[in-house]
Amino acid sequence: MNYLASCGTNCTTFKGDTGTPWVKFDQMGYDTSKSPPWGSDYLAKQGASWTVTIPAGLKPGEYLLRHEILGLHVAGTRMGAQFYPACVQIKVGGDGVKGLPGGVGLPGAYDPDDKEGVLVQLWQVQAGQRGYTPPGGPVKTI
Repeated sequence: MNYLASCGTNCTTFKGDTGTPWVKFDQMGYDTSKSPPWGSDYLAKQGASWTVTIPAGLKPGEYLLRHEILGLHVAGTRMGAQFYPACVQIKVGGDGVKGLPGGVGLPGAYDPDDKEGVLVQLWQVQAGQRGYTPPGGPVKTI
């Protein structure tokens, strides 16, 4: 999952831990059109490298980019899902005018009892008995 949060003109004091500044703009959960279908396995296939494109036309300023891997190998047990976030600060230049739409709060956007994306029996997804929806809300167009 990839999120952006605007720091305004300076990320020096921005923490991103209050309000709803985090906008999910990219994700890969379980996609049977990919080989392999799980985002984490796809990441491994790419040598632990992930490429993401910052949305075109974004308003100039400083942003935090949060790339998060969700380990579901023990997600069939409550509190078994493992979240691995990493943030980098980026500076966007140019003459874009697009601001970020409303996002989610991190921490707070993930429910440990979310049976669609956090508390998941992987075998059911892989057997086609149910779908998988990554947590944190839908991907938003920026």
